[in-house]
Amino acid sequence: MKESENSALLALSELKNLEADRVRDEEHARYTQAEAERMAREEADRIAREQAEQRAAEEAARLEAERVAREQLEREERLRLQEAETKARAQQETRLREEQMRLDAQIKMSEEKAKPKWPLVVVPVLLLGVVGAGVMWYQSNQQAQREAEQLAKAEELAAKQAEALTAITAKLDALEAEQARIEKERSTLQAQMDAAEGDAAKTKELEAKIKALDQQLADNEAQQAEAETATGSKRKTKKRQKSSGSSSSSSSTPSSTPTKSSGRKKKLGLNDGDDPLGGI
Repeated sequence: MKESENSALLALSELKNLEADRVRDEEHARYTQAEAERMAREEADRIAREQAEQRAAEEAARLEAERVAREQLEREERLRLQEAETKARAQQETRLREEQMRLDAQIKMSEEKAKPKWPLVVVPVLLLGVVGAGVMWYQSNQQAQREAEQLAKAEELAAKQAEALTAITAKLDALEAEQARIEKERSTLQAQMDAAEGDAAKTKELEAKIKALDQQLADNEAQQAEAETATGSKRKTKKRQKSSGSSSSSSSTPSSTPTKSSGRKKKLGLNDGDDPLGGI
């Protein structure tokens, strides 16, 4: 019986050892997996960081290349301008040297001649010729600049005049449209007043409305006349008559009949010979 108990104890001890080994192996596996995952994360972070640094370095290199190229272009442009200035100065100096050489030659020729007064005459004449040529060139350049400025001012004035004429024409069109509307409304009221003969109250009311419309027409015509005065020309419009009341068989209300007002004689135009904005 002791042997069986010992055997059982040994078997139990063996099972405990096996269980402990299994638990230890599982913990080691978990640790190994966690470590592998940590290392993988660190590697991924490192790769991402390196890629970001590489992209930043590439962007910095691109910007630096652009800056270098821009500076190179600016440097080339400065060099080109300097070369042009140097060339212009060299040409000017060459012309001056040639002119000096010519003057020297003239002086030498004058000195070689028997008359000693020739140099005193030739040199001033030559100098006066050079100075005169310079003055003529300067005056012609100034005249060209003045003509260009006058042309620009004339074009600007013409543009302003055309703009002002367009605005006034639009205003006249609006006033004429308003006048047509008022005259149409007045004609309607006049017809109503003619049909209301014998009705003193209605006739009086219609006469008041027609009077108000006549005032509006007068104001409208005054505004049109003012606009036409500004343009210096006129348009042809329908003439208008003012009413004097409506006759009635049953009352003493004064009758109103349309009378035509003097219309504008001439259409607004741009080719009338005079400046259309001469009155502005």
